[in-house]
This record gives sequence, C-alpha cells and structure tokens, in this order.
Amino acid sequence: MQLLETLAHQPDAGVTELSRRLQMHKSTTYRFLNSLSELKYVRRDPDTERYSTTLKLFELGSAVVQRIELWREANPIMERLAHETEETVHLAMLEDDRLVYLHKIESTQTLRVSMMSRIGQTAPLHCTGLGKCLLAFSAPRTAERIIKKHSFTKFTETTITSASNLYAELQQIRDLGFAVDNEEHERGVRCIAAPIAPPDGPAIAALSISVPSVRLPEDDTDRLAELVHQAAVEIGSRLRHGAHR
Repeated sequence: MQLLETLAHQPDAGVTELSRRLQMHKSTTYRFLNSLSELKYVRRDPDTERYSTTLKLFELGSAVVQRIELWREANPIMERLAHETEETVHLAMLEDDRLVYLHKIESTQTLRVSMMSRIGQTAPLHCTGLGKCLLAFSAPRTAERIIKKHSFTKFTETTITSASNLYAELQQIRDLGFAVDNEEHERGVRCIAAPIAPPDGPAIAALSISVPSVRLPEDDTDRLAELVHQAAVEIGSRLRHGAHR
C-alpha cells in the first residue's frame, strides 16, 4: 500500500528510488512491485525500467463512488416505498459475482419478515428475488459465467436446484420485468424485485420488497411488483440525472 501511495504521487519511479524513499530493502521493493504488476496495479516501462500506476485503482475508486451515489439516490425512494407498503425494502448489487446488500429498511409492522439479510452481507443468487433479478438483467455473458460456477444449494422445498430451471425462470423474469422469490430462500418469506438499469443496458442494482407469505396472496403480487418497478425506475432516473449534474 505504501508503494501504491508513493507511485500515485510520483507516477514514474525506479526500484532504487522507491526503496530509498520507503526505507525498504531493494529486493523486497522489487518483489512487491512484481506482485503489483501481476495484479495489474502497476506497470513497468520496458525501456526505462521505471514503474507507474495503472487505471485499476481508478476503477476501484469509481466502483466505491458508484455505491455511494446509488445509496444516496435510492435512500429517499426506499423510505417512501417502505412507508407506502409497510414492508421491508432491500437494495443490492453484484460484486465479484456475488449478491451484496447495500441498504435495508425494516418493516414497521408487528408481523414482519425475520430475514438473515444484513447490509454488507451476501446472499444466494439462484433463490432470492434480488439475485434472480440481477442475473436476469445482467449482460448475458456475465449471467452465463456466474451460473456455470454457481452452487445450487437447496434451502427450501421451492428452491431452484438446476441451471436449466434457473435459465427458464430468468427468461420469465425478463418477460415480466420483475422477479419473485416464493419462499425459495427462507420459509415464510416472499420477495418481489425489480432491476435498476439504464435504458437498454445491464442492471447496476436491484430493489425488492420482502413480505411474510401469509400477507402476500397471489393476487396482490402484481400490485406490489408495480410499486417496486416504479421505484426502481425512479432510482435509475435519478442516477442518470445525477451523473450530468
């Protein structure tokens, strides 16, 4: 990390110079630089044998900024959706091919879902509304890569346990515009999720409502799906407008 910070402020330096500045043995400095080069964080100029940082750090920083921006734009809309439905609302995105919860607003009702979800935690992709929604509206190659290596753990009687069944459901989700978790991850919990995506682009995140199954009859799914969809579209619109502010 000291090497990266030094190179960020002095983007062209040699091994001897870096080892002297960091008071680090030259062989250790060289070994660390090789590791950073293999990970694509720094590059070595073959002519001058001097090192500089790459744009990979910028990519990492941009991802963090995107999460902060997403949280800021989504929060008021999530609060409104939670107030309107009196149910638990989640926001999640894909990171390193995993579903990660970014935000959660708990239901204020006495009878509410008792879920394992926590901000910063991960959850399975194949049996959650958010996960299936993110897969359905990801770039096709991304979804295929994730599904090929995915473990289809069975959590309940309704969990999808094969890639073929998941692919079929993902197509249905794309047709409907939303995903439903019908007690597939946790018994007694049903979720409805919609993608947050730019026009004609892959989803950058997903929004969901989680409801005790006893309080979500089949004929009420479409009404809640429309509310989630509208909220997700509004968040996407705010992100696009914010990018041009």
